[in-house]
Amino acid sequence: MEKWFKSINTLVEDLYNGSFKNTGSTAIEKTILNLLTANFTLWGYEDEARRKDVSNDYIADLKRKIDKENQKRNDLIDTIDDLIVKDIVGNGRGRPLRVIDQGLPMNSENPGSLYDRLTILALRAYNLKKEINRKDIDITHIEKCSKMLEQVLEKSEDLLKCLKELMDDIYSGRKKIKSYKQYKLYNDPVLNPALRK
Repeated sequence: MEKWFKSINTLVEDLYNGSFKNTGSTAIEKTILNLLTANFTLWGYEDEARRKDVSNDYIADLKRKIDKENQKRNDLIDTIDDLIVKDIVGNGRGRPLRVIDQGLPMNSENPGSLYDRLTILALRAYNLKKEINRKDIDITHIEKCSKMLEQVLEKSEDLLKCLKELMDDIYSGRKKIKSYKQYKLYNDPVLNPALRK
């Protein structure tokens, strides 16, 4: 897991310098890297949406882009969990590891959500490092960002440990996993009353 997170940090650098390639060797890995890319895109949109020097139309357009990309992000989180379930119970192409015992305990958060949080933390760490290395700031800013970075890295290590333990528990049969669809009602014109007007 630690090796995986180091590779994610390298891929974040690649995203920012424009040399990113999805190097995932399995469907799950490719989906996790697509999730990283979606969070990278969202990060840029969210930064732009906080500008005060642009028109309201520009912000409204960004809001629609954020909604669309956030839906993609949530779909990718769901897909990661679906792929893990298929990996365990089989998907017609391979021998299943086992049937998932529905009597087993389960976590409130699935692996897809943990991968999502870890990719966001990798983006946060990268941006805090950029802040620390700026030449136009004072020591107070550097110290503040350094402290924030320390906490982000600690949280990343803790979440990595949680993810590793959860994956071990799921694959060893100590915990169950269920794949749920995250329904974003506000994106659906049939389910969002404001869009039916």
